[in-house]
Amino acid sequence: MKNLILVLSVLLCLVSVAAAQAAERGGINITLSMGKKIFQAKLDDNAAARAFIKLLPVTLDMSELNGNEYYKYLDNSLPVKSSKTSAINAGDIKLYGSDCVVIFYKSFTTSYSYTPLGKIINVNGLEDALKSCGGKVTLSLDKN
Repeated sequence: MKNLILVLSVLLCLVSVAAAQAAERGGINITLSMGKKIFQAKLDDNAAARAFIKLLPVTLDMSELNGNEYYKYLDNSLPVKSSKTSAINAGDIKLYGSDCVVIFYKSFTTSYSYTPLGKIINVNGLEDALKSCGGKVTLSLDKN
């Protein structure tokens, strides 16, 4: 029994250290596949992003809106901690309401409220990739 408690304690410590290291790096890395184009993103360290990670891998058939974003309503709600923002940047991944994932491919000003999920690291070609794949985006944990 003592050995089992010791093993469980060690495992708990290792998980805690791994989580702390991920947070220090700025979150969890994910991959977004859009047809033949691959993008890397870093998810934020918040409750919504942690809940979103549990859905991965997932393929979202997203719809275009306003000439600056693609969105998809999820089957389930995620934790919300939204705040008003004055600007959206290309590559932002945000949650609108509690169940709508949004990938922004253009930067613009706004007065809407979102919960941040993460950020695509290099947005070169993002708009073309989203349009050419018809908004079909596969998100998965980065294997690196």
